Amino acid sequence: MEPILDEMKVDGYHKVVRVREPKSGLLAIISVHDMTLGPGVGGIRFRKYESFDEALDDVLRLSKGMTQKFAMIPRGTGGAKSVVILDPKTGKTPELLRAFGKAIDKLEGIYIGAEDSGCTPEDLAIINEETRHIIGLQNEKGAGNPAPFTAWGTFRGIEASLLKYFGSSSVKGRTVAIQGVGAVGEALAEHLYWHGASLIVSDINQEPLARLAKRFGATICHPNEILKAHCDVLAPCAFGGIINSETIPDLNCKIIAGCANNQLREATDADQLREKGILYAPDFVINVAGAINCISELSPQGYNPLEVQVDVDYIYDQLLNVYDLAEKNQCSTHQAAILLVEARLKAEAPVIC
Repeated sequence: MEPILDEMKVDGYHKVVRVREPKSGLLAIISVHDMTLGPGVGGIRFRKYESFDEALDDVLRLSKGMTQKFAMIPRGTGGAKSVVILDPKTGKTPELLRAFGKAIDKLEGIYIGAEDSGCTPEDLAIINEETRHIIGLQNEKGAGNPAPFTAWGTFRGIEASLLKYFGSSSVKGRTVAIQGVGAVGEALAEHLYWHGASLIVSDINQEPLARLAKRFGATICHPNEILKAHCDVLAPCAFGGIINSETIPDLNCKIIAGCANNQLREATDADQLREKGILYAPDFVINVAGAINCISELSPQGYNPLEVQVDVDYIYDQLLNVYDLAEKNQCSTHQAAILLVEARLKAEAPVIC
């Protein structure tokens, strides 16, 4: 059977479709938020949502975040995202993945998919059998796993944040609390360790915690307590919405700089952080390196790791731009970053200050 795409009208979004394929059990949503700078690009997330509405809310937030993310880099594209509603450990089958590939192909290039939470390189390879609109593949022409790039970009963002707050970009002697040590969080921990930082780590999975404690002398913290940890930098590297009016009063960090998407539950949470004296690195600025790596495949010349290196290092400068603009305008860093995004989308040009 062919997948069925039902368009959903959502104000402010280029195209949102519900995807169904009864034979394989596929239920998914593809959201293309904005195509001002090019086709919508964003990862394919596999997650067991409690409801369709929860999945819709997530994909809308994520796709908008991708627009913001790509608007902050020199060679940006449009923003998009997709979610496949299932348990990523038990629900995937080759038939379902191929059906989703056919659904992507039906959109005729306005959505280009990539790896995301719950989606493996093997999954991407099967999806790619039914569509050419996939990037980040593990082959000689692909950009490969984006996690190492995201981790390095986040590390550079932490350095920029330290420079703004303390006057020195060095992590040596600083304490960094990492919430979530998956592929990106663990790679970030390694960068921090070898540059002299002390680590506090937390995750629902005990295996990486034990490994980091042994390798890097990291202190293990319970997931319910990590946001309260006394540290210089809190690095959220799991799911979003964890910085909010309930958690902000208990924060004991000076800087928030991590790779998780949609860290703020509401935009106004950034104002609370500013009032509390916490420097916030907007997530769609600091965590863009993995996306930079993937979209480099779209260049007419193909994937170029040297271009990727230059663009990822730009995160450091762009964050300093954001911090300076926030200080000049007496606004939150989140609002300053949004101002830069709006400027680029209006001008259809890089936001280089």
